[in-house]
Amino acid sequence: MLPAGALMAGYGGASTRVPTVDRLGSPSISSVNLRGWEGPAEWPYTSSDFDRIDETDDAVTYAAPSFVTHLDEAARAALTATYSAFFSSRRTLPGGLSLLDMASSWLSHFPPDLPSGTRVAVHGLNEAELQANEAATEHCVADLNREPRLPYPDSTFDFVTNAASVGYLVHPRAVFAEMHRVLTPGGVAIVSFSNRVFADKASRLWLSHMDEEVGLCSVVRNYFYFGPQGGWSNVSSADISPHPYEGDPLWIVTAVKR
Repeated sequence: MLPAGALMAGYGGASTRVPTVDRLGSPSISSVNLRGWEGPAEWPYTSSDFDRIDETDDAVTYAAPSFVTHLDEAARAALTATYSAFFSSRRTLPGGLSLLDMASSWLSHFPPDLPSGTRVAVHGLNEAELQANEAATEHCVADLNREPRLPYPDSTFDFVTNAASVGYLVHPRAVFAEMHRVLTPGGVAIVSFSNRVFADKASRLWLSHMDEEVGLCSVVRNYFYFGPQGGWSNVSSADISPHPYEGDPLWIVTAVKR
């Protein structure tokens, strides 16, 4: 019997078994079929694709803290286990672990057994939510839709995570380029998402693909292919939905900085 999960590219491209992956899920199968593909020749979207139903300033919309969970318990557990597998691909190397959780809130879904001294920077819209994040060692309040730049030096983090928020980005190409910039060479970006969304704040592009998980994964893969073009290797998608399919669906797209 094959072991649970699937092999994906961890830190430095190291082959890493991620036990939460459903090998028969559509995003996982499509990733195998697309292995080695470098993406479309040109950026396939227009500015209107990132229009939203509610164009109110995000800083106003999210001014009051909202201590909600955007994924159910089973999906959150799957995400934590996924992070644990990827983070373990770095632990055997010298130096401490450095993590950035983008568009974060009061939960980062990181495993509780992070090595002592791990740096966990959380970056999001609400001060109270970020201060309540027990995993964080530091926090920064900023709006990526207003200013798509991260306040960190080049080559700072081993992993950058983005959970349940990629569909709200209006400057995804710039944001993904920033993810690339702040990662160390060989660092890994892990973008996770479901089909659960606040529709008024999601982009038109995201809403147009909500009915099909491969479509959402294709959108995020394109963000990697062009953020920046040629900057990532091992762009992969996978289904990590809880089993037996009783929780929220959950998919990831990951990539390694060249």
